Amino acid sequence: MQGKNETGRSLASKLKHQFMYALIFVGGRALAYAFLYMVVFVYSLMPSVSARSRAYIVRRFSPRSKWQFFKHTYLLNLTFGRTLIDRAALGILGQTGVSSTDEERNLCRRLLAGGKGLILLTAHAGCWQMAVNLATFINAPLNVVYYRNPKDNDKTVAQHGHRFASLNQINPAGPLGGVPEMMVALQKGEVLCAMADRVFGAEKNAVSVNFLGGKIQVPYSFYRLAAATGAPVVVQFFPWEKRGRFATQTVKVLRIPELGPKKENYVPYAQQFVDELEKFCIKYPYQFFNYFNLWSNYAEND
Repeated sequence: MQGKNETGRSLASKLKHQFMYALIFVGGRALAYAFLYMVVFVYSLMPSVSARSRAYIVRRFSPRSKWQFFKHTYLLNLTFGRTLIDRAALGILGQTGVSSTDEERNLCRRLLAGGKGLILLTAHAGCWQMAVNLATFINAPLNVVYYRNPKDNDKTVAQHGHRFASLNQINPAGPLGGVPEMMVALQKGEVLCAMADRVFGAEKNAVSVNFLGGKIQVPYSFYRLAAATGAPVVVQFFPWEKRGRFATQTVKVLRIPELGPKKENYVPYAQQFVDELEKFCIKYPYQFFNYFNLWSNYAEND
């Protein structure tokens, strides 16, 4: 199970982040993007950096040489760097583009109108960090389950000075993993947004599912909360499209009946989420940014 010290920790120092922010302020995204190619090349050569994405690279691409492995690592890190620049530019410049449909926006409004709240599940993929700041079309408070590592030097959109959607942060490292706060938010008819591809905390909070040919562990509490409160679950991903632009993709709506406290009862719903995530990784192979060996607990049997 991944620990707090590994989650959301920045590789670059505060000074390096400040330098990139200055590039965006002076020359916009274009200047920062130009500098990014060199930075990513250097970082991708570092064994400690390439090791973080090795498990995903091997499973997704099956590289047959060191060159192929480096190529995939570089492209993955480059896309991640682009999303971080775009997020910073959203906060610094207040500009970004979003491709979404009226059907998607109306779906969320309609589900929320049921009075049971709404759970938006996504993953550490695409532009999720930007998307939560632009969910202004939902006329309800937005609660984001998010742990911010003290060693994370990357500023949020709000820290850059621009505020869009009103966000309330729920810390999964808090008492009882933040579940009481999540329950209250849903009971008040609010929106709960969370990344459902990584477990934070004790192994008892996880269930095993199949992903990219192996077993991984993911949280089940969101599906249990949905069953207990009657809140619908919307699975969404936010692929990066091009400089300064990403898309919103609503891929599934889950209605989860009350199945009791046993976590095994919610495995089919967790598997449905991960199946959609796998489809995303096949379509957008360089946009899965869960820099952690999700399969490590099953290494001996896989």
